[in-house]
Amino acid sequence: MNIIQFNEIIELLHSISDNSTANIIALVSVIISGIAVLSSIYFSVQTRKQYIDSLSPLLSFRLYEKSGYLFLRIENTGQSEATEISLTFKELSNNGEQNKFELDEILKSKLTLYPNETVTGGICRSGRNIVTSIAPVIKIEVSYIKGNTKEKIQFFRCICYTGTNDENVFMKCELEDISRKLNEISCSSNRMANYFEGRFFLKSDVINAYPSSSMYKDLKDAINKTEREEIKENTRDELGNLHIE
Repeated sequence: MNIIQFNEIIELLHSISDNSTANIIALVSVIISGIAVLSSIYFSVQTRKQYIDSLSPLLSFRLYEKSGYLFLRIENTGQSEATEISLTFKELSNNGEQNKFELDEILKSKLTLYPNETVTGGICRSGRNIVTSIAPVIKIEVSYIKGNTKEKIQFFRCICYTGTNDENVFMKCELEDISRKLNEISCSSNRMANYFEGRFFLKSDVINAYPSSSMYKDLKDAINKTEREEIKENTRDELGNLHIE
């Protein structure tokens, strides 16, 4: 074997080696791409599943007393309808001598509640009297079909007494909050009016004072560098005394 043949063999081995490296790189690239595609599919499936789960119905229960009777309120606070809602009342306790269910017909039938819909039905007489205080607890079995997946859900609930129907209390709190915000707006408007008018009136002052100037006059005076006397009438002084002319 001469030197020329030996060099040809060396070049051939180098060529094979280079091709093997390229093939390995290509194979690794294919594997990485495949993993990326599978990961994308997996996370897409998981995201879709989580989104569908977020649309599930959610039943909330509240037990309260009104006019000597105990009522159960059911509300769907979820994002889809709950169909074929079935309630099985198991046990009633801590209601004085009244420990037997007297259910309204609506609670005996299967219900359908769409998002934010509610249904209320009486369950028994209140055991409250002069000598007996109550804190009723009911145990029920609930089943329904989820509107988003058509899956049947069954669970057991223990519902505690929440007092009287407090919708009026919630409304009172809302009205108080609205009143407070309106008062804040009124105070802010009064401060702005005092600032622009150059007067001093309290929010409680009911005075239809005639304006002593206007924006046109003020801008004209500012351009002409004209000074005006401070308003002394139809305002309050530094001590808070009201001066009306």
